[in-house]
Amino acid sequence: MLDQFEIDVLADLVVTRAQVDKTVPDSDNLRKGWRTDELLTGDVDLLVVGQRNDPAAYAEIGRRVLVAVEDLPEMKVLANLAILRGERLLPLTPEQEQIVIGLSDELKAAISTLPDGTRKQRCQELLKYHMAVFESTRGDFDLAAKTHELAAEKAGEGSSSAAISLFLSAFYRLKSALVAGKPSDELEVIFSDLEEKFAQMVKALRGSDLEVQWAEGNGPIQMILACTWLERAHPEWDNWVATARAAAEKLGKAWEPAVEFVLAADNNQGEAEYIEKALQAINVHGGSNEIKATTLLLLAHLALQDEDKERARNLVGQMPKQGAQHVRAIAERMVS
Repeated sequence: MLDQFEIDVLADLVVTRAQVDKTVPDSDNLRKGWRTDELLTGDVDLLVVGQRNDPAAYAEIGRRVLVAVEDLPEMKVLANLAILRGERLLPLTPEQEQIVIGLSDELKAAISTLPDGTRKQRCQELLKYHMAVFESTRGDFDLAAKTHELAAEKAGEGSSSAAISLFLSAFYRLKSALVAGKPSDELEVIFSDLEEKFAQMVKALRGSDLEVQWAEGNGPIQMILACTWLERAHPEWDNWVATARAAAEKLGKAWEPAVEFVLAADNNQGEAEYIEKALQAINVHGGSNEIKATTLLLLAHLALQDEDKERARNLVGQMPKQGAQHVRAIAERMVS
């Protein structure tokens, strides 16, 4: 966790840049060009949220910046977007949910008053992206998929941000289909679209600052999750596992729960004790509800292989509900 001195230094760094920043995002790639955005949303986020796994500190940095840029409307919005980012990553209690929704409403109003241009467009895209991820965390997968498509539109066709949002939209549509219990032929079509969007994302991010985080980290992890839910073998499995593990070593503490899941999934034919240890580590490191539920799903599969249906049902009962409805739906059908 960051101490107060580190928070102050990082906030001061962002404020120093913001107060003299005349740059604007590139119209062909909104992630590039706006120096304050590149610093706060890029480098500081990578350090604080990724390496140090401290979203509360990131939100606090946003608040420190906000106080200092009250007379700079676009910088004020950017600071509030950082606060939103940090807050949506905290455990989703009913109170936390209302905080995120309130911030979103305030940001919509503030962004609407900004002058037209690529700074406004970038802020619109960031808000759509953050709220799509938040909607998925709540389990509203259809809405999350649609919101990501809107984020892709704001980001611009062919951009790296659009490629990420379209991949996530396909990923969320798979979750929605799993909740609904869609037949295997429909799931096959949805998975094929996910594969296509993944390949497009990898291509779009090649050589970019997001390649490690998304093409090598998040993307392969989410493909491994999808294959686990569908009980599907895939020729790229070993490559995804190796790529995700290597990326996580570079990306920091926030990635530890996902790596524990990847190792458990890759060892799914092994000992239940190994997967249980992975689950304990995921709980310690603060893994998402989706990661926790999918690791429990692996254990339930092993229990059924041992013809221990009661244990399988107990494991399903331990699964988180919010944000993991798709995993619970798979598991409940499996043990019924």
